Amino acid sequence: MEQEKRMAGDYEVYQALPVGRVEVILGIDATNPEKPYLVCYCDQNNLFGIDQYYGAERYGDYLQAMQDFTKLMQWEIEKLQTERSALPEPMGPVPSAHCLPIKGEDELNGKLVVIRPERLRPEFRTADHQVVRVTGGFGASGHSRGRAVFAMRLYSGDECRYNREDLLGFLKQEHTPAWAAEKLALLQAEKQQKPRTRDEAR
Repeated sequence: MEQEKRMAGDYEVYQALPVGRVEVILGIDATNPEKPYLVCYCDQNNLFGIDQYYGAERYGDYLQAMQDFTKLMQWEIEKLQTERSALPEPMGPVPSAHCLPIKGEDELNGKLVVIRPERLRPEFRTADHQVVRVTGGFGASGHSRGRAVFAMRLYSGDECRYNREDLLGFLKQEHTPAWAAEKLALLQAEKQQKPRTRDEAR
């Protein structure tokens, strides 16, 4: 069975290199005589993981398109380097020994869990991207048939979505980094200061 072509509009995806939070895309439309080459970004940062293409530029010359393609790659690499240099301390991956296994009956909402490093891109296999606080999703409930787990990356505050099987385990309290404990304390303080709704007050 022929594999379905990946398309960015009218352009077939010829190269797609993941870097950071995006893919840099080079597409080709052989039926376009004037501008057969496309360079753009793609991300799946949505609830359904659907490809979203943006920042598109079209070119008539392949080498010019490749030059722009490599320029976007370099920009994304520089962003990652800047982000990493801003960390208060070097961070490696969270060892599995620092986690408690998640059982089928366990409720995950509000808990600190760790993403399996192999489920992340190589540049994100560090504690600041692995440690998340679960905020919802059918997969967060015990004995649920659902898989989706919605969470917030504790370090950055970014929202993310994973499947329950992507989780390595609960982060053990004794192995919670100082920065994670500080973030949790801030979240708890914000929650206490937030005015309660009428239903919450009952």
